[in-house]
Amino acid sequence: MLCLDNDVFRKYTNEPPDRDVVRYLANHHEEPWGLPAIVLFEWFQLYDSHATIRTRRGQADELIDEILALDDDVAVEAANMRARLATTESSLDLADLLAAATARQAGATFVTANKTDFDKAPIHQLLDVEVLDL
Repeated sequence: MLCLDNDVFRKYTNEPPDRDVVRYLANHHEEPWGLPAIVLFEWFQLYDSHATIRTRRGQADELIDEILALDDDVAVEAANMRARLATTESSLDLADLLAAATARQAGATFVTANKTDFDKAPIHQLLDVEVLDL
């Protein structure tokens, strides 16, 4: 499973969509796509109307195979990841940590374009992450 980060999902759903993201996802069309609930929330923050959020939710449901819940297992995973990263003097902000923990808990590859936060050796050692060069 591919677990999409907000930056990738946003570039995919923008009008027009980012060609590189479309190409990457087309090359991985046989793998299921997951979206962490925290990423869905981040994406919804762009909109201020209930009707628009409802419409965009329908779009997400059409594009994504599964919305990955933020549950107690993800919370434990996030806490463990934070502790392990602290031993390497690395960290992630809360939303990134929860999204990454969701991917790890699901056994998914976390797909992001966030090089600054995710393209670090401690992150790669902890998580199956693919950082797209966009």
